[in-house]
Amino acid sequence: MNADRVAMVEELCRSYVAAMQSSDLEALLANFTNCATATSPISGKQSVRDFYSYVMRVTSGRSMELKTVFVCASEPLRVAIHIAYTRTVGDGKPATVEGVDIFELTEDSNKFAKVTIIYDTAPVRSDFNERMNSGN
Repeated sequence: MNADRVAMVEELCRSYVAAMQSSDLEALLANFTNCATATSPISGKQSVRDFYSYVMRVTSGRSMELKTVFVCASEPLRVAIHIAYTRTVGDGKPATVEGVDIFELTEDSNKFAKVTIIYDTAPVRSDFNERMNSGN
């Protein structure tokens, strides 16, 4: 992947992080194709619209520290970001999880076609279990 393409992919990753932090669902979705999917350890696989709509509805106080962008040399249509993600679920307390979001890019590398989110769910699973049991 040439330097211009790497810079474009890194900017796409920063745009994703900024949209999450600003709670701008439409700006966030603009980084993805219309049929993109998100897979997370708690929610499983679903459309990015459904996944991020839910995340933005049940969480507040979101902040993401972008630690590293990994552009894959052997798989040019794959990029990963290492993040520290802090958020509050419902009326709970802020919690931070460190994780990796792995994105599959479109052929022209200007959008995400898929995201797989990886993090240890143990510290935060109870926050979401309470929300799911209450029907939210």
